[in-house]
Amino acid sequence: MLTLSLQPYSLSNKGGGLLLRSVITTVVSSVVLGVVLWMISWSFGLVGGIKEFGSAIRFELPYLLLTYAALLYLMRPTFWRILFAALPIIALYLVIDLHYVYMHSIFKLDELLLLPEGLNVSPVWVRIGAGLTFCVWLLVFIKNLKRRLRELMVPLLLLALAAVMPVTAYCMPKEFLKAARSLGFSIIPWSDRFTSAVMGRTTALFLFAATKREALDDLAQHPVIDDPDRNPALLVNTLYDFRNIHILVLESFLDPQRFSGLDFRTSPDPPQFDALRKNLHISKSPVFGGGTAQVEFEILCGVPALELYSPAEFSMFTGASSPCLPNLLDSAGYRTIATQSYKPEFFNSEKAYQTMGFQEINFPSAYTDKHKTYLKYDIPNSYIFDGDLLSQNLFYVKKLLADGKPFLNYVLGIYGHLPHVTDTDRFPPKVDVQGVKPGSQAYLAIQQHYYRAEAVAEYINRLREMDPKSLILVTSDHLPPLDAGPLTYQTLGYSLKDGGEFKQNIWFYFGPESKNIALPDKDYEFMDFLLDNLTENRICREMVCKNHHDVNLVELTTSYNHIIALGSGLASNASVR
Repeated sequence: MLTLSLQPYSLSNKGGGLLLRSVITTVVSSVVLGVVLWMISWSFGLVGGIKEFGSAIRFELPYLLLTYAALLYLMRPTFWRILFAALPIIALYLVIDLHYVYMHSIFKLDELLLLPEGLNVSPVWVRIGAGLTFCVWLLVFIKNLKRRLRELMVPLLLLALAAVMPVTAYCMPKEFLKAARSLGFSIIPWSDRFTSAVMGRTTALFLFAATKREALDDLAQHPVIDDPDRNPALLVNTLYDFRNIHILVLESFLDPQRFSGLDFRTSPDPPQFDALRKNLHISKSPVFGGGTAQVEFEILCGVPALELYSPAEFSMFTGASSPCLPNLLDSAGYRTIATQSYKPEFFNSEKAYQTMGFQEINFPSAYTDKHKTYLKYDIPNSYIFDGDLLSQNLFYVKKLLADGKPFLNYVLGIYGHLPHVTDTDRFPPKVDVQGVKPGSQAYLAIQQHYYRAEAVAEYINRLREMDPKSLILVTSDHLPPLDAGPLTYQTLGYSLKDGGEFKQNIWFYFGPESKNIALPDKDYEFMDFLLDNLTENRICREMVCKNHHDVNLVELTTSYNHIIALGSGLASNASVR
């Protein structure tokens, strides 16, 4: 009888002990997680990271710990569940900071849509590592997932509470932003970095996501306003001499001579490249370290890549026509050809090129029907060397010239992309440089530059011989992130810096120059610059050319919305006036 009477007490005592241990484990592990997140913020701030204010993490820590608790209690009580519940949150913080260190821009939720592009251009070991890490985490999570509905009720409730913020930000952006503002949370308009630093990384993610969704909803509901400067008749009426246009955009084409902190024992440039320097100019790119499609958008559509609705405007294009440079030239009787030296799905390139007005689009034969492209390259998941790309393009240009119809020849070279993989048997190191470690990304990029510059010089010289009356524009898309993003450029003394950012790039122009030539200093001014020279200033007397005049942000945004609404197909759901 005594034994029976003590049994309920024993069971009750055991249950209470388990509950107490569970509470202690949760509290202690939550404190440790909070310290780890703070350490990530603090340590990355020392090496060019976001430098979060101490109060910011306190604002979002309750939400992060709620998410952690939901993941923790979805799994059966083992030591490993603590680690695997914390990993997604730690990974999020690391991704946000690493993205800022290497790309010098704040990571946003919709950039997850660009994950396929990011993996496409990553080394095989990165793709395998990312896939394995995710699969291992998922398998462990599923294996340890609680099975009884009664045990799942509390963690599912916690998970539902954690989902309220992202779901509301995406599905009810106006209501989310109204509630956030009432609590003192809002985007700081002059700095994404400062927004993340003051509001907190996760809070900023939701604020940015809601703001973009709100803007996209507004764009879909408002009428599309015609842009008079995009009227094809302007070009048709002012174009007298139908010159061919060649545009070459080069991936991560830096200028090693700008590294004041390096000692070059031999020149980083081949001799034939020196002659081109008298035609060298500087322009500001919209991006650093990555985002080639943003540069393409600015050059070909003539407006800033504002990222109002997507992290890459190209991803919004559906093939529906939009008034960019190729379409305007098409209306004037030009043949428009694009050559992109990587995969068609790279930043939605194929549909984006169709939207902008390219009649012919060429990709490497490794990724498309060999009968639909002149570009022969059959090694998948690698980048064709600029010299091989450009020599094939020259052969194709010869055919275009024989046809006699004016044309736009647009070429995008991807060689030079991180991690600067080089066939050293074919391209042994040529540049003797001191101050940078052999094998580092900076060293590899400098060695690649020598051969790339040689190929570019040969291409330009041949084009000028074959097509002497043409307009030739050659530009870099952005600087490569190298080993540690902007910190590397700061350490090595790279001189092209504006407003604390390394977004200035070199570009070249060869061709006729109008009497009142106005050189662009931003990538989105290139389109008007080309039309200005093509029409010998006549078109700029009929419209506001951005290379001649500063255009305010309101007008630029109106033109941007016009292009996006038409190219995305949203204009079909709204009236056009």
